[in-house]
Amino acid sequence: MTERNDDHGGAFAAALRAAISERGITLARLQRRLVDDGNPVSMATLSYWRSGARQPEGAQSLSVVEGLEDHLGMNRGQLTSLLGPSARLGPLAPPRLPFDEVRELRETAETLTALRAATQDALRDLSTQVTAFVGRDGAVESITMRSLVQATKGAIAEIPLIDVAPVETDVMSEISDVIGGRVDREYLHPGGLLSGVVIALDEPITTGATTLFEFTERFPAGYPPRQSVWHATSRPARETLIWVRFHPDAPPTWCEEYCETSDEYVTAMRSVAHGAVHVAKHGFGPGVLGIRWGYDE
Repeated sequence: MTERNDDHGGAFAAALRAAISERGITLARLQRRLVDDGNPVSMATLSYWRSGARQPEGAQSLSVVEGLEDHLGMNRGQLTSLLGPSARLGPLAPPRLPFDEVRELRETAETLTALRAATQDALRDLSTQVTAFVGRDGAVESITMRSLVQATKGAIAEIPLIDVAPVETDVMSEISDVIGGRVDREYLHPGGLLSGVVIALDEPITTGATTLFEFTERFPAGYPPRQSVWHATSRPARETLIWVRFHPDAPPTWCEEYCETSDEYVTAMRSVAHGAVHVAKHGFGPGVLGIRWGYDE
C-alpha cells in the first residue's frame, strides 16, 4: 500500500465510498466479512483506502479488493480497474499511521533527544481544544490549540510538541502567538517526517498544579498540503475537542472522523454542516483522535 494522489487513486476511493454508501454497510462489518473470507485487512487500511489517502498495492491487497467487490455487489474488476498499473507492481512503501510505526517511534525518541526534552510521563492532559481553519485550496491554513495540563509528580517547566508531516519535507510548520509560554527550541528531524518544538512555560508547575497554554500553528509555503487534523495523547484525557472550519468556497466532498487506540481503530463518515465539523471525546486516551477530508473531481 502506498500514498496516492493521482486520478486513479481518487477514482478508486470515490467508487469505494459510493458502493459502501449504496450498500448501507458499516466499515466494521465489511472488515469482519473480509476477514471471515480469508482476506485479513485492518480497519485502518480500509479507512485509508476509502478516504483516498492511500490505495491498495500488492497481491494480498488486490485479493482484498476483489472481496470488496463481492461483498458490495459490484462486478469483478469494477474497483481493480481504477487502481492503475502501479498496483500490480507489488508492495511499495508501507502504510503510515501517526505514532504507530517503528520509524516514527524511533524518530520521535531521536527528536526528543535532539530537543533535550524528556517524554512527558509526569504530565496529565486534562483538556485539549484544537481549532483548524481550512483554506480555499482545501488544505489546513492554521491550527489553534488550547491545552490544560496537570503535573502528576515533580516539577514541569517545559512541554515538547511533536508534529508528523503528511509526507517527508524540509519545511517545518511555524508555532506562534504562544500564550502561557514561549517557543524555546525547535528541531526538524533529518528524515523530514517529524519535527518538534519545546514550549517553556511562563510558570513551572509542581505536583497537582495545572497550567493553561495556547498557540497557533501555521503551514508556510512548501509545507505539504494537510487535509487532516489529529491529536495524540499518551494517557486518558478528561476532554478532547477537534473543530474543523472550512472555507466557504471549499466544502469537502467527504469527511471522516477516526479514533485509534492500541485495541481498535474506529471510523465514521461525517457530514459538514454550516461549513464546520467537530468531534469531542471524554476520557479518551491513550490514542489518536482525528478528522480528515477530501475532494472528488
